[in-house]
Amino acid sequence: MAVDTSEKQALLTRYVEDLNEVAPTREFVPFVKKWFAPDCTLTIHHRAEGLEASKVIWENFLPVGGNAPRVVLQRIYKVEDGRVYSWRQLEGGNAPKPLYGMQETAFNDRGLISEIVIHSVQDKPEVEVDPAAEKTRLARMFLAFADVFNDFFVTGDTGPVEEWCDPDVRMIIDSAFHGMGVIGPHNRINASATFSLRDVEPLGEDSVRAVVDFKDWGGVDGAMPWEVTFTPEDKVRKLALTLAL
Repeated sequence: MAVDTSEKQALLTRYVEDLNEVAPTREFVPFVKKWFAPDCTLTIHHRAEGLEASKVIWENFLPVGGNAPRVVLQRIYKVEDGRVYSWRQLEGGNAPKPLYGMQETAFNDRGLISEIVIHSVQDKPEVEVDPAAEKTRLARMFLAFADVFNDFFVTGDTGPVEEWCDPDVRMIIDSAFHGMGVIGPHNRINASATFSLRDVEPLGEDSVRAVVDFKDWGGVDGAMPWEVTFTPEDKVRKLALTLAL
């Protein structure tokens, strides 16, 4: 059966209205229970090319300072082909409990960071650890960079972070969450952000594509293309977000 775009647009409009109400309160648990199916999936993708584009994420999408600044604890488990592989535990900021992720950090021949790839995950990762990895030169360099980035969470000064990065550094965020784990990425939403819906079009049965504009996410305005699949009960089964700045 073809998608009734007007019906789905009205549904998404109510979703966005609820999101605007809940973002300042941080009460995302009842919001997720209301809108998402038990077997739901939420995916997030963003790719920033170059130092200036990466700084937009650091300076505006990551909460810094305040009474509970963020801290990322990095656990290195492998070093291979100029890349440091770690799992990360993020604490503080807007998150009521630790948030976990996998990270790949590439260094170029000058010892500068050329790429950072982050895959957020909803549970503490279980990985096979190479005991020699943390003793390598690259691992020691990476941990020094991690300390500098944690200083940024306190001060908000990106200057020391920039010194570690190649001007053409690439930053990729590619994450997937399932079930009640979708609460995690909601906790990353800036409390000042507001959202508005536009350009809803059908994709297929029970699925639509839309663009959701946001304002004042840490001082930045932008847009997020969404692809949404609904259950017959009008719950979100799949939500794929792409951050566009």
